[in-house]
Amino acid sequence: MFLTYQAETYLRDGEPEIAAQSATRSLDVASRINAPRCVAMVRGPEPDLLPYAHTPGVGELLERLRAVG
Repeated sequence: MFLTYQAETYLRDGEPEIAAQSATRSLDVASRINAPRCVAMVRGPEPDLLPYAHTPGVGELLERLRAVG
């Protein structure tokens, strides 16, 4: 959960690439431990990431979030 909060902070601070890195790590952990509520939490900032889809790491994260439903 901490990594998701960190990602949200980076995004608010105008750092979408770093936000995507933190959110991706969070998604990796949540998926590995089979924690659907944590995966849902990672999805929280998804709408705010959409404008940065072409920023390194963001597009890949958005694709992974779509894949996990």
